[in-house]
Amino acid sequence: MDNKTIMQYFEWYLPSDGLLWKKAAAQAGELSQVGITDVWLPPAYKGASGAKSVGYDVYDLYDLGEFDQKGSVRTKYGTKEEYLEAVRALHGAGIRVMADTVLNQMMGADETEKVEAIDTASYDREQETSSLHEIEAWTRFTFPGRKGMYSDRVWTADNFSGTDLDQATGSKGVYLFRGKQWNDETDSENVNYDYLMGVDLDFDNPDTCQALIDWGKWYFETVQPDALRLDAVKHISFESYREWLKLIRRETGKDFFAVGEYWSGDLGKLLHYINVVVDGQPSRIPERKAEQTEDPQDNSLPEGGAPTQDDSLPEEEITKEARKIASVGTQEAAPKKTEGTQIALFDVPLHFAFLNAATSNGNYDMRTLFDGTLVQARPECAVTFIDNHDTQPGQALESYIPEWFKPIAYSMILLREAGTPCVFYGDYYGLEQNNESPILDLKKLIAIRRHYAYGPQTDYFDDNNIIGFTRAGDSEHPDSGLAVLATDGSEGMKYMQIGPQFAGQQFFDALGRHDDPITLDENGGASFHVHAGYVSVWLPENAYRYIRTAF
Repeated sequence: MDNKTIMQYFEWYLPSDGLLWKKAAAQAGELSQVGITDVWLPPAYKGASGAKSVGYDVYDLYDLGEFDQKGSVRTKYGTKEEYLEAVRALHGAGIRVMADTVLNQMMGADETEKVEAIDTASYDREQETSSLHEIEAWTRFTFPGRKGMYSDRVWTADNFSGTDLDQATGSKGVYLFRGKQWNDETDSENVNYDYLMGVDLDFDNPDTCQALIDWGKWYFETVQPDALRLDAVKHISFESYREWLKLIRRETGKDFFAVGEYWSGDLGKLLHYINVVVDGQPSRIPERKAEQTEDPQDNSLPEGGAPTQDDSLPEEEITKEARKIASVGTQEAAPKKTEGTQIALFDVPLHFAFLNAATSNGNYDMRTLFDGTLVQARPECAVTFIDNHDTQPGQALESYIPEWFKPIAYSMILLREAGTPCVFYGDYYGLEQNNESPILDLKKLIAIRRHYAYGPQTDYFDDNNIIGFTRAGDSEHPDSGLAVLATDGSEGMKYMQIGPQFAGQQFFDALGRHDDPITLDENGGASFHVHAGYVSVWLPENAYRYIRTAF
């Protein structure tokens, strides 16, 4: 089986020219040839900012750039037909499509409603700081431009649990609606981090859950995606997402891949989420209020980067499945294990490890690079990445990895056995607004992963600065097998063995920093060299020639 490589096919500051879907279609063949197997496309539905919306200020899940709403027909990325054509083109090139899915909040409501609410403390959402009082909230979504096409559902205050704006007074806060409660099983930052932005979906309401079930089935039928990227999962009841994923997989007949964005550098939190959703363990967190409310490494401003924004169906129409999803937010966890469902998470701790290594002036202990990371603890559930649209310069979670270190970091996620790597659009194409160039040798590293990064791995993490590993290759991939050596400090050498099957063969540096080949000894080993602050990737001669001529 060939290696899987995801590409995040957007960055935050793309021009609002409606051309991304066309670019994706035009680039599909080239991406496939380099070695991209899966493309993560940005949210495709209409946001509150219309044609300028990156997609995380969700307005209408059913408007994929088809209706005149929020000042435009198209989205920032193009029209519905252009979106569907991009999906078809990617499929035609053998690339799977991952759809960005945002189900935590909505923005840009068409009308306000008078709602009774209480104020909750920003640092402790379980603490009430006012008595019940009336606010005017943007909670009524009628979608006048769509006129009931695909769905005639109207969203009202009943579908939401809270908001951050009282339109009547202009006051901002965290308002919990009367009769509602924050979901218990969410991240413990701010004691309860259910509320994020906009109007917060109420997963205790069966009508809300049914609306998301209906949309999920429609979206899969209409778009035919192969996978989902789930936004801001730490703000949604863990059990609710487990049940929603199980139901959509059952309804579509597709056991699709899903990766969630749980933005935290705390490995324990990621493992707890996996215990609940994947392993089906009881989900209650005892004594929430005893936990630290601030995570010093958890830059938990809005994950999507979206700014905060300036009559339910008859009971008999609500299905049993929706009731089941809604009930999980209020029931006590069963004492025995329940059925889980597969999900991966982005390895945020590894991202911060790369950042620390890149900004420590050579004083970082490279031997510890993978300590406390998801890919080390649960590799089958880890999607590794270097940067994304939230960490790029100018964003709320800015923690951009310096350019010099990125070839090293990419070698560590693309060429090793564990984890599923995700390449960032801004690293592949550059970031025009930030004057950042494409990362040197990235295409070569992706191609090396596709063709040659196979077989058992041997680590040589035995030096503070210079670390390496080898892959022994396999019979399924001709000329596979390699040696990787990286340093965050001075240049150096390290003896590493690839395997006796390579005894006497010459290996070449595919990244072109060394002109002379290295001949392996009778054990298939040699002293490999790396230049200061970089990485060398040594391949057999045929593999080297292909990489150097094709990329």
